[in-house]
Amino acid sequence: GVLRHWTSPHDPCYYLDGRPRHCLSEFINAAYGVPVNASFSQKAPDYDTNITALTDLHNPHNLTCWIAPRSPDTGEWVLTLPLGRRFEITYISLQFCYQGEPSDPISISILKSMDYGRTWRPMQHYSSDCLGKFGLPSQTVAQTRHQETEPLCSDPRPLQKQRGGMVLAFSTLDGRPSSPDFDYSPTLQDWVTATDIRVVFHQVRNNNLNMRQSLRNLQMAPASPFRAPLALSDLQVGGRCKCNGHASKCRRDDTGRAVCVCEHHTAGPDCDVCEDFYFDRPWHRATPTHPNPCVACECNGHSNKCRFSMEVFQQSGRRSGGVCQKCRHHTAGRHCQYCQNGYTRDHNKALNHRQACQPCQCHPVGAVGRWCNQTSGQCLCRDGVTGLRCNRCAPGYKQGKSPLRPCIRKFRRRKARIGRTEECVSYCQPSQVKVRMNLETYCLKDYVLKVQVRGMERSGPWWQFSISVQTVFRTGSTSRVRRGPLSLWVPDRDLSCGCPALNVGRTFLLIGAEEGERGWGPEESRLVADRSTLALQWREHWSPKLRGFRGQDKRGSKLLIIHK
Repeated sequence: GVLRHWTSPHDPCYYLDGRPRHCLSEFINAAYGVPVNASFSQKAPDYDTNITALTDLHNPHNLTCWIAPRSPDTGEWVLTLPLGRRFEITYISLQFCYQGEPSDPISISILKSMDYGRTWRPMQHYSSDCLGKFGLPSQTVAQTRHQETEPLCSDPRPLQKQRGGMVLAFSTLDGRPSSPDFDYSPTLQDWVTATDIRVVFHQVRNNNLNMRQSLRNLQMAPASPFRAPLALSDLQVGGRCKCNGHASKCRRDDTGRAVCVCEHHTAGPDCDVCEDFYFDRPWHRATPTHPNPCVACECNGHSNKCRFSMEVFQQSGRRSGGVCQKCRHHTAGRHCQYCQNGYTRDHNKALNHRQACQPCQCHPVGAVGRWCNQTSGQCLCRDGVTGLRCNRCAPGYKQGKSPLRPCIRKFRRRKARIGRTEECVSYCQPSQVKVRMNLETYCLKDYVLKVQVRGMERSGPWWQFSISVQTVFRTGSTSRVRRGPLSLWVPDRDLSCGCPALNVGRTFLLIGAEEGERGWGPEESRLVADRSTLALQWREHWSPKLRGFRGQDKRGSKLLIIHK
């Protein structure tokens, strides 16, 4: 009954090539050396309640017997055995001190607790009258899957005869038809799990046998009519520490408590959770066909902390659910695979290199802000500026004097521009609107906004302008335009022809239709300005007139004129 350790040349939880495999902790007598608590329902405990004779080293040639103290009343003797941790129990056996069958009827219940004695659940009843004593039919095999985890009742006789006395043995999985599939049955695994065992002897009659009487009188021939008291020599609980297939060793710690030596990157008292950073998949019990080791999160060496997300796991096709936390070295993302804002990938270094992300090298004058594309490093350039760092003027531009317009267009001879100019005039002509506009035409537009242009970035066939809406004079009934930062999308062809003509750093009065010719931009709920949009450089003396117009517009006026 003593705990022994594996002596195999390699860890049983791994194949010789290092692959994980299902493994079992040592099979032990979990009751060995643990004192048993005895109590009698009809008598105050003036007797020794802690019994060591039942769980000491069992020697059939030198029996140590516990004999229930005498009592004039008939009652229940309850023996409680705390195991100290969760075990998966295979059998529970009781050895009596007498050699022959007892003449008194036997009525015994075996119970277990899974919560260290707070609640109890019966596992088996023994009686020659199961129906009368427990209201159960006498049977040794469960008839349904539901009954597999319910207590059965049967007549224990004839008891097994062994050297030293008669034995009553209960096997937790005998009579359970699903027991061959135990490794794949959480229900049966729960059924055999226990932290405490309790044996109840019902309706024990104690006669006037002298406690000093020789044990030879207890070991009488089976034919003796002697009515024997309750006398036991051994209690065994065979099983394994509950390690869920992730440990081959269950050792005593400094306090004497048995603990699993967890493998497969599992942790916890029963190897029932994954150890830190091994949260890429949910924890599962190991089975003979699937060892189910815990898997480390993939953080590319930039984090040692992660969490499991069931949502991410489901979206990945149940392959990976780890989400890295507290990414270092200026990285970000679920796997720390991106660079933080203001940093870009250095493709000369591996993704797991500490310096894989470098600061953006944007020119302080040529670029708008300090952000850049995290993959390419391309900075957001001002109008007329180009280059990865926005550090030179684009073709057709030359260096200017204003920090807001560091590059300006070069002068071109008219002949060189005739073709392009005529094309643009023809293209923009349908939307050429005189600065003088009456209210009726104005009311056909969806929005009138005072905006400041803060930046621009090319996005395929579009330009995305970062604007700040300072005043909303008019919007459509379903408009989502509000004061504050907003993105304005302009088709490349329209912008290149100057319809509308927008410049970074300046303030404009925008008059246009939200639906327009193209409707919303590349993404829904984005505002578009195209050749049908009027963009006028803002003049402060317009403000009172436009505010007055807004009031008249609400009252339904049709006659307001805007002058340049």
